[in-house]
Amino acid sequence: MIYSCIDIGSDTIKFVVGEVKNDNISILASTCVRSSGIKKGIIVDKELVCKTINLGIDELEKELGFRIDKAVINVPFYDVLVNVYNGTCYPGGEIGGDDVITCFKSCVSTIDVTEEVISVCPIKFVIDDEKKTMDPKGENGEKLECKMLISTIPKNSLYSVLEVFEKCNIEIIDLSFGIVNDFYNVNRNEYSDVCGAVVDIGSDKTEVAIFNKGLMVNGKTLPLGSKLVDNDISYIYHLDKTSVRNIKENFAYSSSQYAEHNENLEFESINNEVIKINQYEVSQVMEARIEEILKSVKKTINDLTKHEISYIIIAGGITNSQGFDYLLGNLFGDIASVVNINLVGVRNNIYTSCVGMLKYYYDKLKLRGIDYTMYDNIPKELESKKNVLHEKIIDDMKKYLENN
Repeated sequence: MIYSCIDIGSDTIKFVVGEVKNDNISILASTCVRSSGIKKGIIVDKELVCKTINLGIDELEKELGFRIDKAVINVPFYDVLVNVYNGTCYPGGEIGGDDVITCFKSCVSTIDVTEEVISVCPIKFVIDDEKKTMDPKGENGEKLECKMLISTIPKNSLYSVLEVFEKCNIEIIDLSFGIVNDFYNVNRNEYSDVCGAVVDIGSDKTEVAIFNKGLMVNGKTLPLGSKLVDNDISYIYHLDKTSVRNIKENFAYSSSQYAEHNENLEFESINNEVIKINQYEVSQVMEARIEEILKSVKKTINDLTKHEISYIIIAGGITNSQGFDYLLGNLFGDIASVVNINLVGVRNNIYTSCVGMLKYYYDKLKLRGIDYTMYDNIPKELESKKNVLHEKIIDDMKKYLENN
């Protein structure tokens, strides 16, 4: 089964196409393009966003041999409402996927028409007022009840997103929150009985959500992001955006502890002067700003819940920077960790949300008993490419084992 996902961010738009087979994910193609027309996760110029999306789709088509015309996409984490709803249906025998869907619809039918449902997470199913289960398919019963945690956002906040994808001739198959996608990249069973937080540090906003027993129960968006690091470096050293990005991604450290005092690079300033950048000094600038963002995150977590926090999961492109783990440990201790993506084809934390989206959507279909693929007839060339990739992985593994 092949699915495509698009993560719309203020700094970049990420695209991932993956295949799920026997509950395992293989990445068929991925790409990332610079965003235009998006601020704080909100579309402000539809034409520019459409052009950006088409650039990414064109790149995927070259790699895949067919055009992407369907996708699961993420939506802004603003004005989110999270509530518990109850539903009932009457299977009258063996319970199947259709009965689960009918139960879901019974819950959704009571939601205000001005709200759009983004996520539906089962808390429990009850069969014939007695047996409790998380997956009732295959069981027998006359009556099926469900308790669902449903997240919604105002429909009017989706209009611009829907218009852009319609203009790009891409059918939106499903919607999801980036913060929920992030959570799907970790071993959720490990956190099924405790309360924790998931944090996604974006370019100009940071999303914070509380998960209790594996379900998102509360959340907030902060007007802080990694772009503030860019602004600080640009202001102090009078550099253009390209130079600043190069320094942030390839030279500076999130923790000055790891920086070299004698390491320097020269850049031309916006005043046409040659500026010498010291690694330790610029890392101190970066460290101060990231520390400020993480302290705001810590305060927000305390405001969102009074429960004991057992884990904090951090996602976002800034986590790629060297020394981030050290800074994170200093502020939060052992309960905090970074979501690291290690799948072949997307070994970069900017793809965290897209990969999680694949897993989230597949799990959603699996619970409903739906066998669905977005693309049936893939080119022979792509099938050949998959086989070559598989053989390369096996060869690399053999070489590793031989040398160790």
